[in-house]
This record gives sequence, structure tokens and C-alpha cells, in this order.
Amino acid sequence: MSEMSSAPSPAAPATADWSRMVADSIAQHGAWHTYLKLVEARGAYPDDLSLRGYTEILRNTIVRDFLGHPKGLHSVAKLTAEFLSNFDRFNLNAQEGYLISLIDGRLDLQKLLILSPFDQFTTLFNVAKLVYERAITVPQ
Repeated sequence: MSEMSSAPSPAAPATADWSRMVADSIAQHGAWHTYLKLVEARGAYPDDLSLRGYTEILRNTIVRDFLGHPKGLHSVAKLTAEFLSNFDRFNLNAQEGYLISLIDGRLDLQKLLILSPFDQFTTLFNVAKLVYERAITVPQ
């Protein structure tokens, strides 16, 4: 008969209570701050499916809030003076850069969605991100 080892069994990795942390962060700092923190946390927890789920829920919330203003898809996006005078400060990804190239101050969001090669959700999320970063404005 072999004896069992007296070494302690490995502890399961601690899992974060994302629901509580996300709710607290949204209440204290808002959706964008919380989204950026979740993206940052994905580096530490790359396989955590609940973290990915909360990240997607926040992306949906951000797009829903963005579309919630009175003009909705009939709003016309414009580049900000800050972007035009200091565009190198903005660290744009390829999708954001492409969308910036389409914004001419005449196209409404509905036409921008038609011209964008990205799916509608991705386009709207990136436009909302550009508004958050103050690269563009979308009058309400």
C-alpha cells in the first residue's frame, strides 16, 4: 500500500468577483473607466470567461448609451480642434484611423455605418471611443 503524500494540495487560483467589482467601478468611475480596467485585467486573467463576458456587456452598454441621445444615427460627427492641432497625441488603431478618415463633418452616423467596412457594432463602438478620447464630437 502506498502512503499519500503529506504535501499540501495546490490551491485553486483565486477568481475575482467581477460582478461586484464591475458594479462598484461603474458607480464610482463610469462605463469607460471600467471598460479600460477590464481590458487591462485581461492581461492578468486571459482565460477568465466571466471577465470576457463583463467586457462585452460593457461594450454593449457603451454603444447603447452612445445611441441613446436624441439625434441617434442622424448625428454628424466632426473632428475636434484638439485632434486637428495635436493628432499625434492620439494613439489610434487601424480601425479608428480609418473611421477618422471618413469623418468630414457632413456624413451622419447612418451613412458612416454604410461606408465603414466594419460591422455596425464595431463601427459604433469605435466612434464612441473616439468621442470619449475627444478626437471627434457628435452633437446631441
